[in-house]
Amino acid sequence: MKARLFDLSLVLLICLIWASNYFVIKAVLPYVDPITFAFLRAVLGGAFVLALGGHVVKGIRRVDVLWLTLLGLFNIALFLVFLNFSLVTVNAGVDSTLVYTQPVIVAVLAPLVGERFTRKRVVGITAAFAGIVVIFLPSILSSTLVVGDLYALLASLSWAIAIILFKRWRTTIDAKSVTAIQSLIGGAFILPVLAYGHPFINPVPLFWVLLGYNVVLASGLAYVLFWRVLSRMPAAQFSSYFFLVPVFAVTMATVLQLSAPPLTEIAGTALVALGIIAVNR
Repeated sequence: MKARLFDLSLVLLICLIWASNYFVIKAVLPYVDPITFAFLRAVLGGAFVLALGGHVVKGIRRVDVLWLTLLGLFNIALFLVFLNFSLVTVNAGVDSTLVYTQPVIVAVLAPLVGERFTRKRVVGITAAFAGIVVIFLPSILSSTLVVGDLYALLASLSWAIAIILFKRWRTTIDAKSVTAIQSLIGGAFILPVLAYGHPFINPVPLFWVLLGYNVVLASGLAYVLFWRVLSRMPAAQFSSYFFLVPVFAVTMATVLQLSAPPLTEIAGTALVALGIIAVNR
């Protein structure tokens, strides 16, 4: 029970870091193009964890390099590029809703890693996703279809595939090793794409502060904890907690604006909570 509560506290910490990072990414993109930012976040985040890990590259086999390459492609390169492009073009509420279809996709793919697709899990995932839709309903209704919607869905799909790949791998490699190496490989995948874009950086002090948040917390600490907990928890159960990220983001925005939460936010949050409880019972 203590170990389970400890893992739950780590997942909640990850959710808080990524919820706040949603605002950080929106704030940093006026100072850097999406591809360059994805590259810097991947490479510097990987280098940061590698520096802290010290001996992390020891004991890695050739087959492990293949799995790490796949994680670098799906979890870093594709996910970060699609996420950043979606945040440039999509309505904020729609983006959160589409990116966090990830737990739904993971639940559908979970039988590939031997997890049962139970009725209770289906009901829980459906209720939690419905809660996200309710929270952002006014934003969704006022938006129009844009290409960024596709980017958000592709980011969600890429992230979900990475989770399933990790569970198929069943590695015993330390989480710091996984985080550092997949990030550096992901950066290598992004690097050639820079040649086809329009890279720019406005290196004002705020840019470096926001980049530092991504490197140290969002890409460093959060991903080390992410892989560590995922190695001990079923994929669908683990992913269900990430419905909390957009909930936390909306709650933070409400608190910062010193306003009362609307009824849709309260009702949606209740649905998300009930859905997560149903999945994890």
